[in-house]
Amino acid sequence: MLELLNGRLDRDLNLAERIFARPEVLAYAVGAGLVLGLIGLLIGRLFGWRALFTGLSLGSLGGVLAVTLVRVGRQGGEAASLGQAWAECIQNEFSLAGSWQRLNFVLLMPFAFFGAIAVRRFLPVALLSVALAVGIELYQGMTGLGACETQDMINNGLGGVLAALVGWAVAGRRGGGRLRNATPPGSAGQHAALMSTVR
Repeated sequence: MLELLNGRLDRDLNLAERIFARPEVLAYAVGAGLVLGLIGLLIGRLFGWRALFTGLSLGSLGGVLAVTLVRVGRQGGEAASLGQAWAECIQNEFSLAGSWQRLNFVLLMPFAFFGAIAVRRFLPVALLSVALAVGIELYQGMTGLGACETQDMINNGLGGVLAALVGWAVAGRRGGGRLRNATPPGSAGQHAALMSTVR
């Protein structure tokens, strides 16, 4: 059993090395990751979320976009509409048998895990992960950058949902991402509220 797991791990790591050995993929992953990470920090501060985890969540999308959207040339035919892309999508089922399937399963996990910790919510992050999984596949089908496959949608989406659940459990249920008390301590508004309570 251990040898089987080690063999699968070696194949998965070799696949990841081959993907990121391409200079354009590595450059896109690093560049997009840094830009999206900085945007995430700003968004986290703006909305009162955990800024570091918001940055990590969006920053991880750099690798996702690099793996899924950086291609040399066309990999398939282009669809004229979303409906056509969906109709031509290859219908296959969930599987973790191969390295590509396992890669797709973990692809959105960092985004969803850190995102759920950042906003302390499960459902929005889970739904966004599913939307990303579907959107990426349909975009590939429409642009010819890759083949649209329902298996990839399911693997991406399910991995994201599970990671969001774990992240939400880690964050705990201690309220939402926004600060609930908008009145600073010691302010005139808080003092007036205290006096009215005393009376």
